[in-house]
Amino acid sequence: MILCIIFLSVASGFTDVSLRVQEIMDKANASGLRALPNQSKLLAMQKDMLNTAKMTKEQIELGKILYFDPRLSGNKQYSCNSCHNISLFGTNARVAQDNPQHLLTPTIFNVMFNDSLYYQGSINKIDRADKNTTNFTPNNIVARAVLRALTAENEMRGNINKILTDITKSEEYMSYFRRAYGTKVKVTPELIAESLASFVMTLNTFSRYDDFLAGNIKALSLEESEGLNIFIERGCVACHNGINLGGSMQPFGIMREYRFKSLGNLPLDSNNMLKVPTLRNVTITPPYFHNGAFAKLEDAIREMGQIQIGVNLSNKDINKIIAFLHSLRGNLDPIELPILPFIADD
Repeated sequence: MILCIIFLSVASGFTDVSLRVQEIMDKANASGLRALPNQSKLLAMQKDMLNTAKMTKEQIELGKILYFDPRLSGNKQYSCNSCHNISLFGTNARVAQDNPQHLLTPTIFNVMFNDSLYYQGSINKIDRADKNTTNFTPNNIVARAVLRALTAENEMRGNINKILTDITKSEEYMSYFRRAYGTKVKVTPELIAESLASFVMTLNTFSRYDDFLAGNIKALSLEESEGLNIFIERGCVACHNGINLGGSMQPFGIMREYRFKSLGNLPLDSNNMLKVPTLRNVTITPPYFHNGAFAKLEDAIREMGQIQIGVNLSNKDINKIIAFLHSLRGNLDPIELPILPFIADD
């Protein structure tokens, strides 16, 4: 009889925990948080974002080659991977050198789910105009950002005409373009940008958090789910929402001015708004804030509590939020470095 009572008590406890976790899952879905789409939906989304070949193996391989090729830059020394290092989860873990704004390189992982790109949101899904690139503008915001990065003075400083010349005179490079786009392919800035974008759009990191939002209540520990609940209840979700838990434009310093605002130039847009960084993989992509002012995640969370929601978060709450943020870490399949095509010297 005693054993039966103990068993029923334990079973009741498990049921209560499961119900509590289910409530948190429902609350998360109702608050605007979204899981990464499954493979079939993801592929449909990727294809819809491209004007050219639709995420073929050949297109993605070409994009990878371009991503790792430093010869696209003005001085032939910097590739996309130099700043958005795949082995560092799409960042370079430091504030950019020779950068008067003292800006931190944001991760390129999961970037296809952002509504806006660049800190000032100067590339977004609504407005296709981009005065900082050439006179061509792809529909895909990732491709538009890639093109700007290739040619911008404070990024790769590439000359688009020189890039086109180098690629088209290389038989090896052209063989990759023909495999991706057919024998009559004409290499254009748009095609280069979309090829790069096709590779970048594969850099998505499915996590236990996504499994949880999709219905698996066992995907998160009780502490992690409690951290998610605090994250929602305290209002963090007001800015960190959607698939990427970020990526939209939001006001910054609502309740109090950011105390390291003077470190570099705070890159707000004309409405005093800043692009919200994604929280995916945030536990392994320090430092934090646009100027990298915080090396420790707990300090960054404490600062955000004060300046955005006007709350002094307790250490207990911060630790639970961090536990939840650990569930946002995802992984990629290993990426093999490409052998770059031969380009003859001028």
